[in-house]
Amino acid sequence: MKITVVQSRGIISDPKVNFFKARMRVSNVDSEIFIFPEMFCSGYTNVPELMQVEKLKPLMIDSLSKLSDNKGCTVICGSPVQDGDSLYDSALIIDGLETARYDKINLNTKGLFDESAIFKKGSKPLIVDRQGLKMGIMLGHDLYVPDLCRYYAENAADILIVMAALVPAEIEVFLKVAQANAIQYGIPIIVCNMTGNDPGTDMGGKSAYIGIDGTFIESCTAGSDVREIRIDVDELKAITAARVLPTVVELDEGSVYETKNNEADPNGPLCPFSM
Repeated sequence: MKITVVQSRGIISDPKVNFFKARMRVSNVDSEIFIFPEMFCSGYTNVPELMQVEKLKPLMIDSLSKLSDNKGCTVICGSPVQDGDSLYDSALIIDGLETARYDKINLNTKGLFDESAIFKKGSKPLIVDRQGLKMGIMLGHDLYVPDLCRYYAENAADILIVMAALVPAEIEVFLKVAQANAIQYGIPIIVCNMTGNDPGTDMGGKSAYIGIDGTFIESCTAGSDVREIRIDVDELKAITAARVLPTVVELDEGSVYETKNNEADPNGPLCPFSM
């Protein structure tokens, strides 16, 4: 199976241009799955008005659905989603004329802006099955939630798809966490991080495909745009079948010891090393 990672930046306030950018990749590359970064549809911004949520469906998502249907591919892309009175940072799985949705669980409070001040957090994991390849979906700092990684591993996900919008300093640490999780949970990870200059800020890029031993099988630079990844589904499913998860340790109630020897005894013996 061929997966194409497109770490291109979504342009803020211009969903139509973002569709054209996506169409250029989807139309010209022969791939079963296309992955775009977190908030690609709207651009990564903390201003709801600039997200133009009401325009995303007619100008971006509906058009991507038709393109997906024509190409027979699945498009996974980040987008804000308005649901009632709540705004979510979501991943859309566009599969022809049907669309599934995953809402970010662990909102980043220390990045370019406090996501928790804008978005409502989700609570439901999502596994996408594309022709037998089971993909656990994550957005950004969801990767820092051990229970979520374990959920996907326990429920036979073959690979994790993590879409992000991180600056250079964040992506370096993020990739180390991805390596550790791949090793600990025996699950390969694809990270798709936004690149390019967001107004005033350079995004970090460096998207990667990380194996279960923590090695970088494929990787992008900070400035490159597209990386094609070929997946042997049968081989991955063999890894899934052989996966051994780390033991969950049950601990008794802990205790606290407060030290008593806080001051020197003037009448005590001298330390031999001080003589």
